[in-house]
Amino acid sequence: MADKLNREQRLLQINTRLKNSNERLRKENGALRRDIRALQKEMEALTLKYENKELQRKLLMQKLYKPNKTAGEKALGKKPGAPAFHRPTPKDTDVTETVTFTPVQCPYCHLSDGLGPAQDTVIKYQEDIVIVPRKIVKKYVITRHWCSHCKEYVRSDHVPLSPERIGPNVMAYVLYARYRLRLPYNKIRQSLLDLHGFHLSEGEIAAQLTQAHDLFGPDYEAIIGLIRTAEAVYCDETGWRVKGKNFWIWVFVATQGIRYVIEDTRGKGVPEDALGDKHDRVLISDFYAAYKNLPGENQYCWVHLLRDSKATESVLHEDLLRTYHELKDELVKEVVKRNRKRLDKLLEDITQKQYTDGDTLAVRKLQKRIEKTRFQLLTCLTYKDVLPENNTAERALRNNVVMRKIFGGSRSLEGAKVMEVNTSVLDTLQVQHPDRTFFQTVLPRLKELRGE
Repeated sequence: MADKLNREQRLLQINTRLKNSNERLRKENGALRRDIRALQKEMEALTLKYENKELQRKLLMQKLYKPNKTAGEKALGKKPGAPAFHRPTPKDTDVTETVTFTPVQCPYCHLSDGLGPAQDTVIKYQEDIVIVPRKIVKKYVITRHWCSHCKEYVRSDHVPLSPERIGPNVMAYVLYARYRLRLPYNKIRQSLLDLHGFHLSEGEIAAQLTQAHDLFGPDYEAIIGLIRTAEAVYCDETGWRVKGKNFWIWVFVATQGIRYVIEDTRGKGVPEDALGDKHDRVLISDFYAAYKNLPGENQYCWVHLLRDSKATESVLHEDLLRTYHELKDELVKEVVKRNRKRLDKLLEDITQKQYTDGDTLAVRKLQKRIEKTRFQLLTCLTYKDVLPENNTAERALRNNVVMRKIFGGSRSLEGAKVMEVNTSVLDTLQVQHPDRTFFQTVLPRLKELRGE
C-alpha cells in the first residue's frame, strides 16, 4: 500500500511538474509571438524607409550622373556613310620652307649623264608647330633733344605713356590658360617656362588677371547694359566657392553677350539687379522660383521637365516627350502659323489624365507643376528665336563647373570679382566673333585697351 501511494504521489508530482512546465512554455511562446510581431512591424518600417532612401538615391544619381549606356545603344566611330576627314591643302602663302628632292644620279647605275628632265612631280605637305619659340624682349630707347625754337627739351610723341613690363601676348596667354585651359597658377607658370622659356611668378600671374579686369571694366559695363536691354535672356546658376565659403555663380546669356555674377546668395535680388526692369522681354530658365515674378515673360525649360518626368517611370514621360516633339515642329513654322491652342490642349490632357503606373505621388506633383506653368511652357511659340529649353545657359556655366572641380573656386572675393569681369568679357568676345580663334579676338582688344 505504501508503494502504491508513493507511486501515485510520484505521478502527481510528475503531473504537476509537467503542468508548470507547460504553463511556462505557453508564457514564453506568447512572449516570443509578441516579439515576432514587434520585429515584423519594425522590419516593415525599415523596409519602407529603405525603399524611400533607395528612391532618393536614384533621383540624386539621375541628377548627378547621366544614365549608363546599354551595349549597342550607339555605335562607336563615325556614322555609316559619313565623309572622311582630310586636312585642307595649305596655301602657298602659308608655306614657310620648301625642300626639293631631285636625284643627281641614278640610284641603280650611279651615273648622272643619263638622267633626263623630270617626268612628273609629287607635292606633299607637312605641318608642324614651334614648341619653344624665342621670347620677345623690347628695349625702349627714349632720347631727349633741345629745341632752339621752343627753348624746351622734347622727345618723340610716339613714346607710350607708361610701357608695361609684361607685354600683351603674355597677358593674353595667361587669360587663355586660366579661363580656357582652366589651369591653376602653378601650371600656368610652368607652361610659360616650358613652352616659351618665360619666367613669371604666381603673384605676377594674379597681377596680370587683375590688370585685365581693370582694362575690361568699360567692356563689362557695356555687357551689363546689353543684358538689361536684350529681348531674350537665358539664366542659370550653380555653386561656387570663395575662400572656402559657399557662393553662387549666376549666368545671363543674350544673343550678343554673356554676363557672370558671383554672389554669396541665391536670392531673387541677383537676377533683379542683373536684368533690370525691362518688361518686353522673355526670360528662359528652369523652374527655380527666383525667376518667377521678374519683369517680362517666362519660358520654363522643357529639358528639366522631361528629366523629372523620366524619374517617375510612368507613361507620363512618354506623353510629355511626344508633346515636346510636336512643340519643336511648331517652332519651325513662322510665328503667325504656330498653333498654340493645340499644344495647350495637349498639356491640359496630360494634367487631367489618370496615371496608375510608376511613382504615382511624383506623377501627381508633376501634373500640378504642369498645370501651374502651362502658359510659361509655351511662351516660346509667341516669339521668334526663343528656345523651349535652358541648355544655352547651362552650356555657358559648364566651363566654370569644370574650373570648380579643378581648383575649387576663388581664393578671395577680389579674385572672384576679377573672374566675374574677365570671363564675361572673354565669352562675349567669342560669342560676337565665333569665326575667330581666342587670340585673334582677344589680343587686338588687349592691345587697343593698353594703347599699343
